[in-house]
Amino acid sequence: LMSPSIGIIGDGFGAAAFVLHLSQHAPEYLDNLIIFGTGTLGSGAAYACATPDYKLNVRSDLMRLWPDNPSHFTAWAKQYLDDDDAHHPAGAFYQRRDFARYVSACLADLPQKITQISEHVIQARALTDSADTRWQVETEHGARYQCDHLILATGNPKPIWPCSVHLPDDDKRLIQSVWKGDWQTSVGSGEDVNIIGGGLTAMDVIYALFQAGHKGQIKVITPNGMLPPVQTPWTVKPAFNWPECRTACDVVRAARSILGPDWTQISWQESFEALRIGLNDVYQGLSGNERRRLMRHFGGWWMLTRFRCGPHTHAAASALQKAGQLQVLFGRALSLDEHKANIQLTLSGGAALISDKVINCTGPAGDALLSSMLAHGLLQPSSSGRGISVSALLACYRPDKSPWESLSAIGSMTGGSLGDIVAASSIARQASIVAQRLA
Repeated sequence: LMSPSIGIIGDGFGAAAFVLHLSQHAPEYLDNLIIFGTGTLGSGAAYACATPDYKLNVRSDLMRLWPDNPSHFTAWAKQYLDDDDAHHPAGAFYQRRDFARYVSACLADLPQKITQISEHVIQARALTDSADTRWQVETEHGARYQCDHLILATGNPKPIWPCSVHLPDDDKRLIQSVWKGDWQTSVGSGEDVNIIGGGLTAMDVIYALFQAGHKGQIKVITPNGMLPPVQTPWTVKPAFNWPECRTACDVVRAARSILGPDWTQISWQESFEALRIGLNDVYQGLSGNERRRLMRHFGGWWMLTRFRCGPHTHAAASALQKAGQLQVLFGRALSLDEHKANIQLTLSGGAALISDKVINCTGPAGDALLSSMLAHGLLQPSSSGRGISVSALLACYRPDKSPWESLSAIGSMTGGSLGDIVAASSIARQASIVAQRLA
């Protein structure tokens, strides 16, 4: 019998992790697999960067492609990477592009050649109303492919401006996406820069500017007025014993019961990581309304503390702040306008900031393919309002709340249903679950 045809929409880390786990659980399926994506398999938005200045924000032992072999990347890095700068008392923080090299090396060991269609997918539709239907995928150039099983692993779409922009789309003073790491040459050493967003992407930009010896002023505009805390040399502690939580308040109260006042302490991060172990089970036990309340009141703080920056980027930001070059401002961007030869950034409080360049570091935008599939009644939005609804085994739900047997999802789009699904290790676990289910 011929193995079922499998289509993967997306070519980032989630897609590569699925291919590798499928090779472990059902290698015969690889002969009938097609990947739709225009980049290098395994790189995606997170790791397909040209610059050595973008580093992983977690130490190497937490970058786990194989859940049952947590030291696999660390062992590979010791053998193949010559990067003394990566090492720090808090751990080894390698370049993000080197993690892409690692994933490529794992893929290169596969005996099969993986088929990749280097086109964007614009539409995916079910050929029947059956739960185990075949799927038709249409690419940007009109080609159509049919698959017995379709896997959504679209990753993170490129950012869009979070405010109204009254400037030409091709204005060189606006840098809409920095993910590739090829923007630095467009910023003059003495230019003043405004950064919208204060998460890990902003920290990457700050570090790159610091490494380039930037002399101009840098202002970071963020809704909470803070930059992420730095990773500490924490060690794994026993999982927190979560009490029964029926409301968002229950979750916050339980978290506060073991977290102290100072998030810079090693013990604080150890307690926080112990909380995370069982958090997804707690989240999934909440109603949709309570999930939305939790994210509305607690989500911003959680994201800030969850995504700590690496020690290299933290040291750079601290040095720039001490020198008076870097300021972190509380607010949200409302509009970008012309101001003589410069750009005016107007904030929610009415303040106007003038600079030579504005850099967007707000994170991923919405996914056009998912939006289309939702609009056509092929997917169900999650009850939390974020992403799509999926089962614990990553089967996508239909609007009638029944699961598709032939449609799965991997990655951040599942976070609204399942909780904290962003880290490489979490996505790799999802890839393993889907591979085992198909096998």
